Amino acid sequence: MFTNKVYKLSPVFIQNILLSSRAFIRKKLRENKECEQLTKELISHDYDSEALKQYQSKTLKNVLTEAQRNIAFYQRFADDINRFPYIDKAEVNSNKDKFLSPNKSGVIIKGSTSGTTGAPLSIPQNMQSVITEQAFINRMMHWAGIQHNDKRAWLRGDMIVPQEQKKGPFWRYSYFENMILLSSFHLAQKNLDGYLNAMQNYGVQAIQAYPSSIVTLAKHLESNDTYYQGTLKSIITSSESLSKEDKALVERRFKCTVFDWYGLFERVAAIASCEHGRYHILTDYAHVELLPAGKAENGRDRAEIVGTNFNNSLYPLVRYKTGDHVLLSDEISCPCGRVFPIIDSIEGRMGDYLIAEDGQKVHILNHIPKGVSGLLGVQFHQEEYMKIRVLVTCNNDFTADQKLKLVCNVKERLGSKIDITIAIVDDLVRTKNGKVRQAICTL
Repeated sequence: MFTNKVYKLSPVFIQNILLSSRAFIRKKLRENKECEQLTKELISHDYDSEALKQYQSKTLKNVLTEAQRNIAFYQRFADDINRFPYIDKAEVNSNKDKFLSPNKSGVIIKGSTSGTTGAPLSIPQNMQSVITEQAFINRMMHWAGIQHNDKRAWLRGDMIVPQEQKKGPFWRYSYFENMILLSSFHLAQKNLDGYLNAMQNYGVQAIQAYPSSIVTLAKHLESNDTYYQGTLKSIITSSESLSKEDKALVERRFKCTVFDWYGLFERVAAIASCEHGRYHILTDYAHVELLPAGKAENGRDRAEIVGTNFNNSLYPLVRYKTGDHVLLSDEISCPCGRVFPIIDSIEGRMGDYLIAEDGQKVHILNHIPKGVSGLLGVQFHQEEYMKIRVLVTCNNDFTADQKLKLVCNVKERLGSKIDITIAIVDDLVRTKNGKVRQAICTL
């Protein structure tokens, strides 16, 4: 919607109406009685280990049975999870149709992963999956003390205003959600006080943000030795890793608790932090296995997240290796009293950045490869201001038109005057432990 010409060329008040209408439709589709009932059931799991165990066991059994019965890729396996193989994004991409259920009915929603660590993975969902996901979001809001009619700020990866816009305001309003939506692409130093004032003037009670975006504002407050002047119940962060140091900084400068959420579009795992700062694996969201992966520098055991999704019967993924890692915890219980397993912290997805046309650091690069066919992997290199070299590994579907689309995507997010070159390579530059960084900026 945000890159649609009608939206981009409309006056601000029309953009607000369009955003509000979109929110009204989404709300009607997602937040129905079924969603409300499921939200209550999920909340009932928080302190009841037996109810949680029964729900997890029953759901896993149903997922495996349906996968073995309906999914071509899984039909040769028994309904014992230990007999299913580990899979990853590359294997799913190579066998796309074999993971799709023939039981398609109703509205099908298509989406894809970000492509941060390789080619985007296209995953269809049905409305049941969307409604269930909303129920888990509702429970997270409940953890954070956010109520239905609270005023919220949304500071994530949506192109609320066009990248080329240089004058504020850099935010819009969604009236049906009681929400101010602020652009994460215009967080230049000169604009930061305006962002803080806009949230304060709107009377925001909670913020949902990318870590990189809210940390930028927190560092601005710290550099000026001041604090957020509004009164917040909480902040919810997601989609990027949040270091303990940055979390503490945000909590100090915004004077509230940060609730951090880890999830994937594949729906194979979810991890949420509570009011005591512990990270809990949500075992009613997915079946999660933690594969040993050596030790971290601090001596803690590291493990890779492997998940089996519970909430997408149209495209079930069993024992999916995410490539993301966690550090294990010695704690077996949390002061919050919730019965979900505890981990120490989440590794990976620390936001690499590029320098945009206006000199701003842009961490939000996940959406650039979306919609570009033929990509197997993408990596951004920047050694000079106003010049970016994009390394790609690709197949024959990456045509001249797709190359142009990739260039346009980069310029849309970083600035139209940036010089972009595309280089097709055999492999991307990797770190010592074999990971592919999203961006390498030496400025």
